[in-house]
Amino acid sequence: MLRYEDIDDISDGIKYKDSDIAHVGTRGCEGCSKCCESDMGTTIVLTPFDVYELTRGTGKSFDDMLVSFHIQLSMIDGIVLPHLKMDEGCKFLTDGRCSVHQFRPGICRLFPLGRIYEGKDFSYFIQIHECPVPDKEEVMISDWLGIEDLPQNSSFINKWHRFIHFEQKKIKEIREWTANETNRIQHLSDDDLIVYAGIVGDEVDPDSDKIDEYRQKKIQEFYDASDESIKGVMKTVLGYFFLDRYDTDKDFYSQFDERMKKCLAALRKINQ
Repeated sequence: MLRYEDIDDISDGIKYKDSDIAHVGTRGCEGCSKCCESDMGTTIVLTPFDVYELTRGTGKSFDDMLVSFHIQLSMIDGIVLPHLKMDEGCKFLTDGRCSVHQFRPGICRLFPLGRIYEGKDFSYFIQIHECPVPDKEEVMISDWLGIEDLPQNSSFINKWHRFIHFEQKKIKEIREWTANETNRIQHLSDDDLIVYAGIVGDEVDPDSDKIDEYRQKKIQEFYDASDESIKGVMKTVLGYFFLDRYDTDKDFYSQFDERMKKCLAALRKINQ
């Protein structure tokens, strides 16, 4: 989930690489589970890799985790994305400890770190106001994250981040096209609207009331078509990257890259 605060207000002002050492070690959290018990809303957003890992660790499918209310779908930054259900704390928390710690989502691995994206790369920063554990130990960030093949995972994170922007942009373009078309129809003269109707194969009674009814009907059709296209985009993304179960006996990254190709091809056909 994107945050828009000034980084100097929420961090120590330092940008870290994964090879840097930072004060993030919490000594096993010393029995604290405050972040996992809190109402975090929709902030623990899941990536396809997170879902792959949770599936691998729990044996449950994406649908299973939705039905059991461990995860949820919400509108986040203009698109539908999955996230941990955190309204009453994390459902994976058992007796104050994470039951999926080895397979926990990336945002959980990061904490109390965050990511800041710059161009085609990202760096890390420490969220200085979030974690209550005092006197944190120095730990190399790559060790803190504990992700096997971190360079490949970082490459995936960048791909996914760019793809999310692509999805948001496509939806924005659909909305803008709809707004332009409805505005054009709204301001056509009655005579020009009759000509337009003929071009698209519609018949319009020249009576002024009938023309106005036709105008409103066409505008509604544009909005309905826009809604269907946007739903199509979101369903396509959810289908390829989340609903279609990953083979946890096979490499995640090759599966992701193949799904990315298929998803982009499918999205190009929407609203053409």
